[in-house]
Amino acid sequence: MDSKQLFRLYHSKFFKANWLNDNGELAQNDGEVKWVYCGINQDFNSKIVKESINDTFEEDEVYLFISSNKSSLVSKSIVVEEIGKILHKKEIGVMNTSCTKIIHFTTYGVFSSGIIRDFPKSRLRTDGTPLKVAFHANILDSSTKKVADAIEDHFSNLEKELHKDYGGILEHLWIDLELVESHLKSRDSWPFRFQKRVDNPESHTELYTYNVGHYSVKPDFEKLRKLSSEESICSYVFELLYESTQVLVDKQKKLDAFNATAFRQDFLYACKKLGCID
Repeated sequence: MDSKQLFRLYHSKFFKANWLNDNGELAQNDGEVKWVYCGINQDFNSKIVKESINDTFEEDEVYLFISSNKSSLVSKSIVVEEIGKILHKKEIGVMNTSCTKIIHFTTYGVFSSGIIRDFPKSRLRTDGTPLKVAFHANILDSSTKKVADAIEDHFSNLEKELHKDYGGILEHLWIDLELVESHLKSRDSWPFRFQKRVDNPESHTELYTYNVGHYSVKPDFEKLRKLSSEESICSYVFELLYESTQVLVDKQKKLDAFNATAFRQDFLYACKKLGCID
């Protein structure tokens, strides 16, 4: 690969890196990432950089990434000197030839170390893996806030009740209750779709979520406006959500024999047990 291709490679790998904490383990958030001060210009600490380079990379040659026209495979012995020359001007990356370990230096004179894992574009659900259900009603307006307030506390309890193995290929099921009427004037609710891999920006270590079923539910807003008590709101909404799960029966074959019937039975039983439906 030429310098430009190598530089592109670095940036693609950089965004897939998992950075390490003080214990050399995967940091679970940005605040846990271990940053080491090495300084710049006259304050550049070549000793600490050399130690980190040698501890991280076993190979005699590593990739050194400085810019699109100055990135190449170099002898590990010259890396520290090259970093010291240019660090005050450029962010610099170092990576092994197998693209599994990385050190990133900033122009402020600090660096962090990480590992790079490959995430497959798809994977099979492991037998025995329980389904993770997530209900959402977080996009709302002032007219439907009372609805969200009434049902929100029940969501987590219902999710726990449905955390079971239903077979098939589904690992995650996301159901959104749409609570902004104006959003639905020009479209219907989102139909069910199955995605083999979805970006997971909420996790610092697991960059993707696999085997996800996702759809939204549109309520009768006129009916919602007439409901005043928390009990009547819950009863209407959870009956609506239950009815919506018929789509899983309709898609059962495509979901590789996911037991939609058992899921719906558990859904209804859990709603009654939790007092969501009379």
